[in-house]
Amino acid sequence: MLLYQAEFFMQLREVEKVLPSSVQSEIKQDLQKLWNNEALEIVNITNALDRGGRVPLPLAGHYEGVYVKVGSKKYFSSCLQRVMTPVYQKQCATGAKVKVPGECNFCKIPSNCITWCKTELFDLTKLEPAPPVPTMGSGILEDGGYFDPPVSPPSRDYFPDYIVTLIVPLIIAILLCLLLAYIMYGRREGV
Repeated sequence: MLLYQAEFFMQLREVEKVLPSSVQSEIKQDLQKLWNNEALEIVNITNALDRGGRVPLPLAGHYEGVYVKVGSKKYFSSCLQRVMTPVYQKQCATGAKVKVPGECNFCKIPSNCITWCKTELFDLTKLEPAPPVPTMGSGILEDGGYFDPPVSPPSRDYFPDYIVTLIVPLIIAILLCLLLAYIMYGRREGV
């Protein structure tokens, strides 16, 4: 279980081109520099289209984008901790361009550069504990409680439903048969 996980959005990547292990190792090397940690593992790779992203134009230079989630047993680096600061969150909320400090600029391959405002950190040590498992009882109500059975539903008259469902279509069918019989036998040529 990797207790510290981070998810990065790489805008200049496509999921089909990220799946080969050689490309994943390049991405992992760049993220190791950012995290200051050699023991990173890729946890998940998700296409941006699966997260509500838009289909790119079929032109060169337009990519779908990929979310890459990595995890480690080591806590986040100082560069990553800046993502959690209120100033950083406020800059991203206003849509302003987030300035990356020089020591946090890590991508030697341009397609591995991340979108900082879409970076999320997950500290799994702070998760709430699971609720306790319910205990099985005997299944018998304790003495002293009064059980009031539910009132039976009111009786329903099904005659109007019968008329609408069966009688009305039957009358219409008989009228149509009489009309067809009149046209076929009563209005024949020469009669």
